[in-house]
Amino acid sequence: MTGSDADVARLAAGLGLTGDALAYLRVLAEIGPPPTPVDLTRWTSSEVLAQLGLSPEDQRDTLANRPDPERDAELWWLLERCHHQLVQHMGTTGPLPPWPDLPAATGAVGRFLYVWAFLATLPAVRRYHADRGITDADSWPILAVLGAQMANRRDLYGEGGLHTQNWVTHHFRGAIYALDRLHFERQRCWYDATDQNGPAPGEPVLGLHIPEGRLTPESVDAALDRARDFFRTHYPDEQYRFATCVSWVLDPQLTEYLAADTNLIRFQQRFTLLPETDKDDSATVVEFLFKRPLAELDSLPRTTTLQRAVVDHIRAGRPWRFRTGWFPL
Repeated sequence: MTGSDADVARLAAGLGLTGDALAYLRVLAEIGPPPTPVDLTRWTSSEVLAQLGLSPEDQRDTLANRPDPERDAELWWLLERCHHQLVQHMGTTGPLPPWPDLPAATGAVGRFLYVWAFLATLPAVRRYHADRGITDADSWPILAVLGAQMANRRDLYGEGGLHTQNWVTHHFRGAIYALDRLHFERQRCWYDATDQNGPAPGEPVLGLHIPEGRLTPESVDAALDRARDFFRTHYPDEQYRFATCVSWVLDPQLTEYLAADTNLIRFQQRFTLLPETDKDDSATVVEFLFKRPLAELDSLPRTTTLQRAVVDHIRAGRPWRFRTGWFPL
């Protein structure tokens, strides 16, 4: 298949894609297939899949839904070009043009297709890490985000697969690293905080992402110390003066429910915040905290102070918001 509009339209029709997805397919059509054919028989041992964080159930279902270039020609076309795009952009930062969400009609193979795109890219990202002097001890943990995201889908929807493919593209091209308690993303600042003695637009910043678990001040300090050393060692060409974060954890409304000496509030206090937006992020907050959709609000557990705070706040008709903040490194 060429990259003509007619070819892309036929492909989109075969996959059941419409709207913005056609523009995404055109981008992938221009990229074309990789120079070396994709080989899905490698890197699929139980040991490798376990290192990538896949549960036994997700290992089984992934291997049972391997796409075939002849039987699944349209999905294979998509897999080849997504893989090629990742390899071409290895080491870059920022979002890629989105990979389209595949409709339910593509079946289980469609649900697992992007998992296979990441498995096909595993040798390339591992080489990139090695070329930067990044050891296995720091390479495998960030790639294991793949398994964590697959587990998240199973919790949310009761079936295997991957629905956060565009987020995982950052991890599989060397943009994010898991360093102790936090994940650190190589970014370019997208806002102007120079009037607050903060980062300027376009300068390198480290974006903080918060995996599940206790966020003690000591664990945050240790992670920041590791990050300073890690990026000086492996990215000496990039000077990071500031850390930044976009998270509901930074929403000052939490101070209405949590004591000032709790871990989350003490984490908030590190940041200077940008002005808030009017976007309601409650659904994302519920999915992150409870692994359940917002529609199930009335049946969510209310065991902890934080759980009660999130549920009661939404029931009162008040939105939770993601806030953006920064602090000097």
